[in-house]
Amino acid sequence: MNPSEDEILAALAHYRATVLQNNRAVFQRFVQHVETAALAAATESAPANPDRIARACQRFFYRKLYVSRPENLDPSLQINAPADVMGKWDALARAFVLDGACVGADAKRREVHRGKYKNGIEAELRRIDPELRFPADFEVLMSRVDSLEGPGWPQYRREGQQVCFWEGLGENEDEAGSRVFGADGHIAKELGLEDWETVAGWECGTGPETTCFVAYCRHEEDGKEWGWRYGAEQGQYGIEVFDNVVELLQWYETLYMPPLDYRLDIFMGDIFRQ
Repeated sequence: MNPSEDEILAALAHYRATVLQNNRAVFQRFVQHVETAALAAATESAPANPDRIARACQRFFYRKLYVSRPENLDPSLQINAPADVMGKWDALARAFVLDGACVGADAKRREVHRGKYKNGIEAELRRIDPELRFPADFEVLMSRVDSLEGPGWPQYRREGQQVCFWEGLGENEDEAGSRVFGADGHIAKELGLEDWETVAGWECGTGPETTCFVAYCRHEEDGKEWGWRYGAEQGQYGIEVFDNVVELLQWYETLYMPPLDYRLDIFMGDIFRQ
């Protein structure tokens, strides 16, 4: 059964809230531990230089956000002290996709990018089968967000800890269209779809040993008729295939979610002794 627009938007809101809540809790722990470590470094028998402590605090959080040139950030995003992380949390969350979904600030630009992505993919799909159309539930998703990047923060995601299901908007029509695949045995085998009858689809994201895809397919033995489905081929961990965007989001909102004490013992070791 295809979900309604309201059901899709509710699932998307729950996904974003779940990712954001966990990230906020993790970063609160980071702040607490950095502040404690900074105080210890400043009051020990051979105290560290205050400027060095301040720079170490900044460097710690900028690394988490994958910021290499903090001087180029808008002042609303600059972290001068650990307390700024929570004080500027809403702005940081938007800028660094801490709710798991990018949303551009320019509505007109987003609309243009949506059109390029949809048109590029749909044109290639229709070359394969003139009856194919861009999936309606994914179009609802695109009307609200520009990517799906999963739990975690920039450093966590980019250093191989997370799967980016949908890499998002920003490609031109040719680039988007190049993601499309047909009913080719080699592609189907790569994506773990040998047991599915597949007409076409496109690769939408990647991760460690993982390829994410959208496919128009069916599995008669399981009573699954023709329809758009969402999947992740995870190498040694097998394949996950979902009947719609709602099921996908329910699975994705906790995928590889970092624990609240994520590597604190390593991060806090000696960051103020450089």
